[in-house]
Amino acid sequence: MGADDKTISAEEIAKHSAKTDAWFSIHGIVYNITNYLEDHPGGEEVMLDRAGQDATTDFEDVGHSEEARKELEKFAVGKLEGYDPAASKAAAKPAEKASGGSSMLGVLVPVVLVGAAVAYRFIM
Repeated sequence: MGADDKTISAEEIAKHSAKTDAWFSIHGIVYNITNYLEDHPGGEEVMLDRAGQDATTDFEDVGHSEEARKELEKFAVGKLEGYDPAASKAAAKPAEKASGGSSMLGVLVPVVLVGAAVAYRFIM
């Protein structure tokens, strides 16, 4: 059964939150990850923490490779009922802005520190 064949509610996903029966959704696709838990490179605990829930944010925060995304496709069992891709993208934008700001801070702090060190040396 492909992800396009069946619509699954969040309530149904929530019933599958055990090590012996683990599902989650990512970007509106529902996955039965029960048989992948032991093979997950990050450990089964990471996946079990999100079993029965939406795992989109966690999945994207890790920055999975294209290979990992293709591997995930094998476990698709349906589509999340009521999933709105536009709302999902809108919710992701503030996170992108926040990370952009923190990366700017990561550049700004060293520049200020180097400038302060040069000024200190010049004054002394």
